[in-house]
Amino acid sequence: MLALTSRDTAMKLTFHQWLRLMRDHAGLSQRQIADALDVKVQTVGNWEGGRSVPKLTPDQTFQLCTLLGVSIEAMAKAFRGEVEIND
Repeated sequence: MLALTSRDTAMKLTFHQWLRLMRDHAGLSQRQIADALDVKVQTVGNWEGGRSVPKLTPDQTFQLCTLLGVSIEAMAKAFRGEVEIND
Protein backbone atom coordinates (compact mmCIF):
# COMPACT_ATOMS: atom_id res chain seq x y z
CA MET A 1 0.00 0.00 0.00
CA LEU A 2 1.25 3.48 -0.84
CA ALA A 3 1.20 6.13 1.84
CA LEU A 4 1.79 9.84 1.36
CA THR A 5 4.33 11.04 3.87
CA SER A 6 6.83 13.78 4.60
CA ARG A 7 9.73 11.48 5.57
CA ASP A 8 13.18 12.25 4.15
CA THR A 9 13.52 8.73 2.69
CA ALA A 10 10.38 9.02 0.60
CA MET A 11 10.35 9.44 -3.17
CA LYS A 12 9.12 12.80 -4.46
CA LEU A 13 6.34 12.65 -7.00
CA THR A 14 6.08 14.75 -10.11
CA PHE A 15 2.70 16.34 -10.74
CA HIS A 16 1.81 13.80 -13.41
CA GLN A 17 2.64 10.90 -11.08
CA TRP A 18 0.58 12.46 -8.31
CA LEU A 19 -2.38 13.09 -10.61
CA ARG A 20 -2.43 9.48 -11.81
CA LEU A 21 -2.16 8.19 -8.24
CA MET A 22 -4.96 10.44 -6.99
CA ARG A 23 -7.21 9.62 -9.96
CA ASP A 24 -6.71 5.90 -9.42
CA HIS A 25 -7.30 6.29 -5.68
CA ALA A 26 -10.56 8.13 -6.41
CA GLY A 27 -11.60 5.33 -8.77
CA LEU A 28 -12.03 7.66 -11.72
CA SER A 29 -11.20 7.18 -15.37
CA GLN A 30 -9.44 9.73 -17.54
CA ARG A 31 -12.76 10.11 -19.40
CA GLN A 32 -14.59 11.02 -16.18
CA ILE A 33 -12.01 13.67 -15.37
CA ALA A 34 -12.09 15.01 -18.93
CA ASP A 35 -15.90 15.16 -19.03
CA ALA A 36 -16.09 16.93 -15.67
CA LEU A 37 -13.50 19.53 -16.71
CA ASP A 38 -14.77 19.87 -20.28
CA VAL A 39 -11.44 18.89 -21.81
CA LYS A 40 -10.43 16.07 -24.15
CA VAL A 41 -9.45 12.66 -22.78
CA GLN A 42 -6.14 13.08 -24.60
CA THR A 43 -5.55 16.24 -22.57
CA VAL A 44 -5.85 14.30 -19.31
CA GLY A 45 -3.59 11.61 -20.79
CA ASN A 46 -1.02 14.27 -21.65
CA TRP A 47 -1.16 15.58 -18.06
CA GLU A 48 -0.63 12.10 -16.66
CA GLY A 49 2.09 11.35 -19.19
CA GLY A 50 4.02 14.47 -18.21
CA ARG A 51 3.70 15.91 -21.72
CA SER A 52 1.78 18.95 -20.50
CA VAL A 53 0.47 20.50 -17.29
CA PRO A 54 -3.10 21.59 -16.65
CA LYS A 55 -3.98 25.15 -17.50
CA LEU A 56 -7.25 25.28 -15.60
CA THR A 57 -9.74 27.99 -14.79
CA PRO A 58 -10.45 28.52 -11.08
CA ASP A 59 -13.72 26.59 -11.51
CA GLN A 60 -11.93 23.68 -13.18
CA THR A 61 -9.29 23.67 -10.45
CA PHE A 62 -12.00 23.48 -7.79
CA GLN A 63 -13.78 20.73 -9.74
CA LEU A 64 -10.59 18.67 -10.08
CA CYS A 65 -9.84 19.00 -6.37
CA THR A 66 -13.40 17.93 -5.57
CA LEU A 67 -13.22 14.93 -7.92
CA LEU A 68 -9.90 13.80 -6.46
CA GLY A 69 -10.95 14.50 -2.89
CA VAL A 70 -7.95 16.75 -2.24
CA SER A 71 -7.48 20.28 -1.00
CA ILE A 72 -6.21 23.11 -3.16
CA GLU A 73 -3.14 23.12 -0.90
CA ALA A 74 -2.46 19.46 -1.73
CA MET A 75 -2.73 20.20 -5.44
CA ALA A 76 -0.41 23.19 -5.10
CA LYS A 77 2.16 21.00 -3.34
CA ALA A 78 1.89 18.49 -6.18
CA PHE A 79 2.50 21.24 -8.76
CA ARG A 80 5.62 22.26 -6.82
CA GLY A 81 6.83 18.66 -6.57
CA GLU A 82 6.57 18.65 -2.78
CA VAL A 83 4.49 15.48 -2.41
CA GLU A 84 6.39 12.44 -1.26
CA ILE A 85 5.41 8.80 -1.19
CA ASN A 86 6.68 5.91 0.84
CA ASP A 87 5.86 2.30 -0.05
